[in-house]
Amino acid sequence: AFVQLPLQGVLDMLGGVEAGNMFGASFELDTANVADLPKDMLIPGVAVFSRRALPLAAWTNGLDIAAVKADVDRSCLVLETGINQRWKYGSWRASPDSIEEAQNWEDCKQGVKGLHFLAVQPDPDSDELNGMWLLQDRPIPSI
Repeated sequence: AFVQLPLQGVLDMLGGVEAGNMFGASFELDTANVADLPKDMLIPGVAVFSRRALPLAAWTNGLDIAAVKADVDRSCLVLETGINQRWKYGSWRASPDSIEEAQNWEDCKQGVKGLHFLAVQPDPDSDELNGMWLLQDRPIPSI
């Protein structure tokens, strides 16, 4: 599901990663040039729900994710794990509404300097998180 959370809420959830209580990764906001974002700014994210959330989070953790993209042409999520490595992570039923939602999600990322997150949890009603990654879209540097 495409979701949004206030930046402070995202940072609070990432505390579980830093404490070693769940899979995931984060980074210092100042190293990504986003420390100036207000803590109440809504950050776009993707919440993945699975009965096998723990193994899915463990597998995802081994990928060193850089970003998540919504591929609206193929109606799927793509994990970017390197300059030329991409993994199809999930798909959705194509419809005008779902395509618009995915495109709006991509547009929202641009409004917060590419900052976004990926969360893995057992079901939509659960407060339990098995994985949480803070991510950022970045252009490939010119050499």
